[in-house]
Amino acid sequence: MHAKWVGAALAAGLALWFGWGLAGSVTLGCAPHPKGGCGVPEGGGKYFAAVMIAPVPLVLPFKTGFHRRDWRPALGYSAGAVAGAVVALAMGASLGHWIVALVLVSSAVLVPWCTWWNSDAVREARQRERAQRQREERTAQARARRSQRRRERRQRQRELRQRQDSGR
Repeated sequence: MHAKWVGAALAAGLALWFGWGLAGSVTLGCAPHPKGGCGVPEGGGKYFAAVMIAPVPLVLPFKTGFHRRDWRPALGYSAGAVAGAVVALAMGASLGHWIVALVLVSSAVLVPWCTWWNSDAVREARQRERAQRQREERTAQARARRSQRRRERRQRQRELRQRQDSGR
């Protein structure tokens, strides 16, 4: 039980570190690279490392299905992402900082929702609902076929009676 919440605290710290790295990258900008393009400017190595390393441990629990039994530890990611958005806006108020904050807050909402949506209990409930719906559809189709056969049988009986009456 405690391991889940340790993982949640770790996810919060990593999300905060990721947000700090993104905001620092926006603050430093881009340095010209000798081969053309963009490179990491002087003093930007720590931000670059945060942006490259922090997502790896955040993605692993979701890929391995760690949050399938209980989605609530994924709220640690949300707490860290919101704190990362605050740090991003504290580092500057440019358009880039606002975009980083918006992306972090959006991910803070989406990550727990996606883990809840993919949890075992919710998946089983969706499967039960789908099976119930399919059963009801099959029952309705069987009723419709039976009533159609009855109509056809009655129609044949009427036609047979009319032939017998006209033959007399």
